[in-house]
Amino acid sequence: MQIVRTLAHLRQVLDDLNSKGASLGFVPTMGALHAGHLALVEEARAQTGVVICSIFVNPLQFNRAEDLARYPRHEEEDLALLKPAGVDLVFMPEVGDLLGGGWEPPMYDLGGLDTVLEGAWRPGHFQGVAQVVGRLLDLIPCTDLYMGLKDYQQCLVVQRLLDLRPGQQPVLHRRPTVRDAMGLALSSRNLLLSAEDLERARGIARTWRWMKEALAPSLSGAASPMGAASTMGAASPMGVVPLSPSALIEGGLHRLEQEGLRPEYLSLVRDGTLDPWSGPADYGLPRALFAGWLGSVRLIDNELLAP
Repeated sequence: MQIVRTLAHLRQVLDDLNSKGASLGFVPTMGALHAGHLALVEEARAQTGVVICSIFVNPLQFNRAEDLARYPRHEEEDLALLKPAGVDLVFMPEVGDLLGGGWEPPMYDLGGLDTVLEGAWRPGHFQGVAQVVGRLLDLIPCTDLYMGLKDYQQCLVVQRLLDLRPGQQPVLHRRPTVRDAMGLALSSRNLLLSAEDLERARGIARTWRWMKEALAPSLSGAASPMGAASTMGAASPMGVVPLSPSALIEGGLHRLEQEGLRPEYLSLVRDGTLDPWSGPADYGLPRALFAGWLGSVRLIDNELLAP
């Protein structure tokens, strides 16, 4: 496994790799790696001839300086995970090298994907994501790009970026969220949580289960669209809830707050888009998107609410 830290060295190594004519899989990360990242590497390893992983904490996507400063950085541990995973090259640039040298970050027309939900709470975040992913793709001519669906909205933004870029672009592979045994989505930010807060964070997965159970009769045809009522059982704080998107969101928010989280948003979108899901009569399946806080740590998650 080669470790590359400068653009000059990257160009030299890539010239050698390109001469072999192998397909190239690219896994961009911000480090603090976990099993979710390794699942992306594993898929890239199975599907491509050469696997490159980048580790770069992107300052352009942070809205708060303190959040950037606190982001976990574990270089030695990350490299120890990547080597046995079969990564051929790890690109670990310095900020000044990757984003300096006269490079000017372009402004992308992201079709509104960057201004709603996560984008509304973090203005400029997705422009920063698109700018650095675009920069990395300019430097690393991959055939396949691997990202996790835990960052669902980010995946939509990156696909939009690929559609905007000229020439042949890599295929974006979106892998399902990797969770622990209790349903907690694996995240680098989990390293910032205490044991007590980790248990509270698992309340997100408990809320997903509750929402799926509440919605299942309607999606399976056992209840009429929009007008049905469903008894949520003793565990439900809402009692009998009309099975509508607004009622489902209200019940979900209530449960998240009971778990000790401070939600910023809980939304239902039509899977594959950011369009609001309008209820069981909608032709698409609902995906729930959440962002909120545990103490000073901000968490995001999403789940397809299919039976």
